[in-house]
Amino acid sequence: MFNYTFPCGGFKTHTKMTDTGITFDPPVYEQRYCAAIQILEDSRWTGEIKKVTEFGCAEMRLFPLIRRIETIEQILQVDIDKELLKTHMCRTNPFVSDFLKQRTCPLHIEVLHGSVADSTEILKNTDAVIALELIEHVYDDVLNKIPNNIFGFIQPKIALFSTPNSDFNVIFTRFNPLLPNGFRHHDHKFEWTREEFKSWCLSITEKYPNYDFTLLGVGEPPEEYKSVGFVSQIALFVRKDLLNMPLVEPLNSEPVATCETPYETLHTVDFPYYIDTRTPEDKIWAEIQYELHRCTLDEDNYDCDKCAYKIAIDELVKRLSNMGATKEIVEQLLDQHKQKVEQGNVIIEEDIEEEEENYINTECTTDGPLSETEREIENWDE
Repeated sequence: MFNYTFPCGGFKTHTKMTDTGITFDPPVYEQRYCAAIQILEDSRWTGEIKKVTEFGCAEMRLFPLIRRIETIEQILQVDIDKELLKTHMCRTNPFVSDFLKQRTCPLHIEVLHGSVADSTEILKNTDAVIALELIEHVYDDVLNKIPNNIFGFIQPKIALFSTPNSDFNVIFTRFNPLLPNGFRHHDHKFEWTREEFKSWCLSITEKYPNYDFTLLGVGEPPEEYKSVGFVSQIALFVRKDLLNMPLVEPLNSEPVATCETPYETLHTVDFPYYIDTRTPEDKIWAEIQYELHRCTLDEDNYDCDKCAYKIAIDELVKRLSNMGATKEIVEQLLDQHKQKVEQGNVIIEEDIEEEEENYINTECTTDGPLSETEREIENWDE
């Protein structure tokens, strides 16, 4: 196991227990989604995550959050419930805003009817696998095939599982009994304790030593019940090469698909995106022009002696450093575009013609009543 903390340092959540029940703020499902997104956006590997497969996507409530990660280029939404997928697959369609403000890289979506236990060609090259509250819904025959499909066939860079923590049920049963099946949900086939979940994770890393894992959770228990752990437990598996560790064995370059029931594609969509064909220098010059314009909007930048606005080149370089701008590049672009520079400052002279035009327009505008002469001049063509 390895230690892991969420990139933002944790969540600001609140658990409240009264004599009649327990509530989580925000709801536990939102906390799970937030955990998944933070893990996908972890700077240690976010640039490596291009293709994401979510198994058990159900109503596709996580999808709107995943699709906002600009570096992700392909998302597969997979579930065994075909009718549920048909009902909610419209959620994968672009909004009007996606056409107005387009992405900077492509995004291809596929909604697939299939089982998490089946290996199929379309799953290849998946970088991240997500399965939230899924494994407790499957029977043993499917559960036993999941590790082979995900860690043997797909071989993702990261994989995320969440499942209920049955240790927490001691709190729930204070208010309501469990369902007749002995679990929280009528479709649960099991609910694991923290030790049982850890044991399952260890069995995976023993069989697939290229992976290490860490245990997390969401849904804090009340202060007096800290010993029961989180209401929902999470396992994050990370391939060792992403942890700067050597792989124990070579990755299978040609994994063999063993799909007993072929996946069915129900819906595909490609999001609009904008390809910026400008050179890096063109982009920097566009930002320089923007910064020079901004400079003229602040009177503090006005030099009365020169009757012009000015901004230091060093200040420009500082503002554009995130674009890879250096002082040498900025100076070359300023010279190339014949921008006046004096003593390390860019001089932005006022446009006299524009000022005069504005003055004339201002002089010809009045809010008061027109004189007889003015009315005669205005109505000369009547």
